[in-house]
Amino acid sequence: MISDEMLVEQTLTGDISAFEEIVNRYKNSVFAIAYRMTGQYQEAEDISQDIFINLYEKMYQFDGNKKLSPWIHRIAVNTSISALRKKKNMVSLSFDEAFVPNYEAFSGFDMHNPQFQVESKELKAEINAAIMELPESYRAVITLRYQMDFNNQEIAGILGTSRDNVEVRIHRARKALRRVILKRCQERGIINELSRD
Repeated sequence: MISDEMLVEQTLTGDISAFEEIVNRYKNSVFAIAYRMTGQYQEAEDISQDIFINLYEKMYQFDGNKKLSPWIHRIAVNTSISALRKKKNMVSLSFDEAFVPNYEAFSGFDMHNPQFQVESKELKAEINAAIMELPESYRAVITLRYQMDFNNQEIAGILGTSRDNVEVRIHRARKALRRVILKRCQERGIINELSRD
């Protein structure tokens, strides 16, 4: 299979089919980032288009000695953050099941128990709503680490920072997320295990 970097070279010579192949390779992960960052399907589709337009226009800036994947995902995160800042009052919708983590990986639960299913769905919705309340920079690292499953080194490449910096950001983002969830629980009068720490 032809490498991403070779496809970039071919795109720069005017080969549109090479760029179409790049889009095909990255459209799912780019859309997933935009969707996780905004919480809105239509908005994520629009942002995904903007991301690939930005990618095409900036292709000449790509350093061929590096990997394409982190560069594309950095553009995806930055474009999503820019879109969020333009639409601060955006209403968040619940996430589509296709982009919600699979909780069936947990053992010891009766996955077919209706009560478990209801509680699991409520938990997903609560976490997703809390993530949408985080500042964009925290939302980005939470999205990349826990929803997109990138490791800290990959996130460092995407964000153009050090691995240590990513670890600090993730730690701070998790603390911020915990505060948001606690606040939401307190507002609703829910006594939660989180508040006992």
